[in-house]
Amino acid sequence: RRGSCGPGEETRGATKRWKGIKWKRWSVTTPIMKPTNQKVPPDVDALIAKYGVALKASPELVDRRACVLCMREGDGNTSGVARLLNLDVDQWIHLNCALWSAEVYETQGGALINVDLAVSHGSSVTCNHCQRRGATVHCNRARCPNTYHCACALECGCRFFKDKTVLCPMHVVGAVGGTPMPPQDHLRSLAVFRKVYVQRQETKQMASIMQQGELTQGERNYILRVGALMFHAVGQLSTHQMAQFHSKSAIFPAGYKSTRIYWSKDNTRRRCKYLNSIGEQDGRPWFVTTYHSMSAKNNDDCLVTMSGHDVNEGWNEILHKLANLRSHQRMLKLFPKYINGESLFGLTSPVVCRILESLPNIELCANYKFRFGRSPVLELPLAVNPTGCARTEPHIKQCRKKPHTLISNLMSEYYESTGIGDASASLYGKHFVHSKSSQYRRMKQEWRSNVYLARSRIQGLGLFASRDIEPGTMVIEYIGDIIRSEVAEKREKNYEAANRGVYMFRLDSDYIVDATVTGGPARYINHSCNPNCVAEVVNFEKEKKIMIISNRHILSGEELNYDYKFDFEDEGNKIPCLCGAINCRKWMN
Repeated sequence: RRGSCGPGEETRGATKRWKGIKWKRWSVTTPIMKPTNQKVPPDVDALIAKYGVALKASPELVDRRACVLCMREGDGNTSGVARLLNLDVDQWIHLNCALWSAEVYETQGGALINVDLAVSHGSSVTCNHCQRRGATVHCNRARCPNTYHCACALECGCRFFKDKTVLCPMHVVGAVGGTPMPPQDHLRSLAVFRKVYVQRQETKQMASIMQQGELTQGERNYILRVGALMFHAVGQLSTHQMAQFHSKSAIFPAGYKSTRIYWSKDNTRRRCKYLNSIGEQDGRPWFVTTYHSMSAKNNDDCLVTMSGHDVNEGWNEILHKLANLRSHQRMLKLFPKYINGESLFGLTSPVVCRILESLPNIELCANYKFRFGRSPVLELPLAVNPTGCARTEPHIKQCRKKPHTLISNLMSEYYESTGIGDASASLYGKHFVHSKSSQYRRMKQEWRSNVYLARSRIQGLGLFASRDIEPGTMVIEYIGDIIRSEVAEKREKNYEAANRGVYMFRLDSDYIVDATVTGGPARYINHSCNPNCVAEVVNFEKEKKIMIISNRHILSGEELNYDYKFDFEDEGNKIPCLCGAINCRKWMN
């Protein structure tokens, strides 16, 4: 019955009720049943051996590679020291030996930084367990001198935690009452199932590979491997070969040899090695590929060789046959039109490209589009004689054409690290003066693909690298209004009165670049006491430009920064530094 509502009462709306429905109060606590018979994940090695996809070495072959820290040979246990990573030419280090070193830290992309510093410090530190040098894993308890190898720390019962804290056996028990630490806090396994590699200067390592060791029948003692590509010999180009032995995207030096590990065209679950080489026939490049194929008569492996003047001729047949086989078995599709012979030969690989673009007289390849330019540390050692005798080789005329040099005269530390003397550095500095204009034009076209703007961990917005950047590369230009110093002082007061950020860069003693209103993304580059870039004033067509140039190898996704070099001021006007570098000065001025 609807009754009349009084003056102080609220009118209730008609509520609809449903029959057969029970209402329950929602509770936050939800019971979770733990499985009693949890399935153990299968072993990776057993899974690979079951399908036979990977190419593995013979069991009789003993792995003699030794870690530079713990000196133990071969790959370790996955939950222990783990696999060996390449540190330098014929130098290896276990993954966890490097990862758990006190000086090493890992970037978001999986690069291990300061590994060489950890190896240098560990060479004089003795392990408390085995009494051998190379210990880099320290106990993080204050005033504890115990230091171990990673393998020795696991053997003697050290505890490893997620925040990279390590406690020795003496400090595993709690500080109060001797109660042990909770077992769920420490890591029960050190297994790393992600991409991890040692960050190093690729150009310097490639130069050491090409320069070390004697030649044996035109091939070097060290093999450079990049993923599924093994690089054996670079070959060379004579003057009469320059016109024919290249395309727009690749260089074809005579004597080039490589091995590609790729899927077999007879079995979709099998990989095989394709031996590739480049020779000369009728004045044109002759491409040869040799591989093992399964015979249709007796199911035995037989050696197959395909050759021709076209690099894609033999590979197109293999790729289409493999695509049809995978489609017939309803496997993941293969698209042959996106794969060519140049990539399978390894000629378009960035590492091989740097080596090929450093060959003598390579600037005579008129149609080739250079990607990296000549590297000074790779120039002379690559002039090899495939036949073993210089008198049997065709005469190579030295060309005085301007090389495609892309290096900076600010890289004196880089020259010292690579062993280039003062005379050579001055020579490369002259080349750089001539190539500044070409670098500037290239930067103006490609700077949008080099950087991107994002939130910075240092302060506000920051500029980040969108690709890997080599040392000495012009990254971006600092642009804005060019004004006199007197006008800059007046504008600075107006900006501060309006509570706006001031972005000014001194061009010389008279003029200043004001990027506060009409500036580019370079104004968002933050300060760092350990910078990866430098700012340099470059003269281009009688005009001064402020260029941001990389001074070391910068990884994709890494934030760009340089030293602001503010003048030192009194205590009351200090600006705190938030860069977080190891050598941070705490103040910017």
